[in-house]
Amino acid sequence: MAQVNIFTGETMRQMRLESGLYNRVALDLTYRTGNTDLLTARTRFRSDYLTKAYHGFIFGSLQQGRKNGEFFINKGIAHARIIRSLTPHILFESFGQKQFNESILLSDRNLVGGGVRFASHPRNSRFNLYLGIGAMWEHERINDKENGTITTRVVRSTNYINWTGQLDERLTTSVTGYYQVYVRRFQDYRILFEGSITFRLTTKLSFPLRVNFRYDSEPPTGIQKHDVEIFNGLRYTF
Repeated sequence: MAQVNIFTGETMRQMRLESGLYNRVALDLTYRTGNTDLLTARTRFRSDYLTKAYHGFIFGSLQQGRKNGEFFINKGIAHARIIRSLTPHILFESFGQKQFNESILLSDRNLVGGGVRFASHPRNSRFNLYLGIGAMWEHERINDKENGTITTRVVRSTNYINWTGQLDERLTTSVTGYYQVYVRRFQDYRILFEGSITFRLTTKLSFPLRVNFRYDSEPPTGIQKHDVEIFNGLRYTF
């Protein structure tokens, strides 16, 4: 992804909490042996701090997969964001991000940006629709198979629309779509989509199901324009 999807049902739940510090850890693990030795692991950490006017959080994720002793997945991301409520319907946000993903030949990506978020409903509503408009500076280093190391520094417009719903006390759903385009060349754009359903088992333990879709109009040589990922597992909040 060019940018982590930050406005999920998880963020909506955190926004409804009282002021304070909240932390969450998730782990997904798959192991297979026999004809093929396969091990995949994915860890996620998130820390939120809330006041009446501000919501700041740090998010981190590391995913690795080995097949017969060799990596076929190796990617990680760290994202920090501060959200300031100007009115019940207008919020300002700024963010920074660092990322790598060997699967798409991305050795390093750094993002700094911000924007405005518009809410169609009050923040304590069970169903919410949000529209975000902003810009970000992007610094990438790609290990292209034909052209070697490619370094780019561009400014992109980053825009998203999000719908979240609290269906009942245990079930939360969220859908977010991003459109990120290079402001000097509209042929260079990315589309990101994430849908999620989370079922809360206890006050601290929940079961999430997430689907991610990424489309890059100009990927590195030999890399397909789209990727689809499906995740499920357990999440522990403390």
